[in-house]
Amino acid sequence: MSKNVPAVILSHGPGGLGAVRTLARRGVEVFVYAIQAKDLVLRSRYPKQTTLVGGYCDKEKEAGLLRLLRKFDREGAVLLATSDRLITFISDNRDELRLKFRFTLPPTSLLNALNDKKQETHLIDSLGFPIPKSVQSIPNTPSDLMRELRFPIIFKPASFAVRNLFPHKNAIIHDEVELNQFYEKWKSALSALIAQEVIPGPDEYSWICSCTFNQRHEMLDYAIKQKLRMYPIHFGVSSLAVSKENAELIRIVDDLGKKLKCVGHTHLEFRWDVRDGLYKYIEINPRIPGNVEFDEDSGVPTAWNSYKVAIDENFNEKSNKLIENIYFLDWEQDLYSQLKDNVPKLKILKTLFSHFTKCTKGPYFAYDDPIPGIVSGFRFLNTVLNSILKKTKRALFSEKSQSTTSKIE
Repeated sequence: MSKNVPAVILSHGPGGLGAVRTLARRGVEVFVYAIQAKDLVLRSRYPKQTTLVGGYCDKEKEAGLLRLLRKFDREGAVLLATSDRLITFISDNRDELRLKFRFTLPPTSLLNALNDKKQETHLIDSLGFPIPKSVQSIPNTPSDLMRELRFPIIFKPASFAVRNLFPHKNAIIHDEVELNQFYEKWKSALSALIAQEVIPGPDEYSWICSCTFNQRHEMLDYAIKQKLRMYPIHFGVSSLAVSKENAELIRIVDDLGKKLKCVGHTHLEFRWDVRDGLYKYIEINPRIPGNVEFDEDSGVPTAWNSYKVAIDENFNEKSNKLIENIYFLDWEQDLYSQLKDNVPKLKILKTLFSHFTKCTKGPYFAYDDPIPGIVSGFRFLNTVLNSILKKTKRALFSEKSQSTTSKIE
């Protein structure tokens, strides 16, 4: 019966493609509103209809999106979003959108706290969950910060709303010289940042849990993956990961979800700290994540369950058990990651080819929906060729300059 209810995906990033595929394969009519023209979901064969939202800035796009949703003529459709900004958009317009759509969102106060890392870290710490040592208000001088945190230090924007001041996911500072340089370069943005101590150890210490909570804040499913490599290197999203059970982490996520009163799709990240043997909270996102199709590949239909929770407030069906040792590989970002990490090229090739013998899934290519993966591959090759061309031009220019200098002498 629920398959007769259409789904409307507000897409901004790879989560849109994954959500569309997982729902459409189960017979759901899916309508897509994409924020960016390069969004690969626009190349998928699965949506019943795709619309690119017009506008030159976030404010214009949000206004245009609201106008489009007002015109949507299917009452009671399930509304799902794939970015923090779009979740906030739904929350800001929840009273109006609730008249036409079904969706699950945390209370406004909680959502506001989760969208501001200064409030978020205070909240999680107050609930008794370990977090990395944090400084929510950056002091005026590097020496004052060094008295509070040890190196390496990671700086993060407090929210997506301050990306105009600091247009990076994070910045890692290793010593006093780098810290002084960072203060000098970003002095006007310091008030918009949060600083934390980096938890030491390899990428494998980082874990992600994608799960669904029902209307009573009970966890219905979980798909856990252990990060093996990241891009940007060591401090980014998964470029290589593997599905793994982790009973202790599930206990923590279940407890945290109840205390926060989570509902619908929830995506959490933790990092194990070898120094005290504790899992430290990194972040939580109450939206459809970029790896949602991998949840399905691992036997856990988190997007499908989130869709059903939005339809039925009494939905309480427990999901399948996680299938372990399924690998997630974003080969483009993983290649960048290994090159940046100075891994020998022969070893990189061996690593990539080794995944042909394993059960490995990627974020873009699918045999029943190949065009997004093909487009992604061509974009990657274009980027590589342009990079080679630029390096060749620089080399030729340098050689020509040296030749000219020699003639003059």
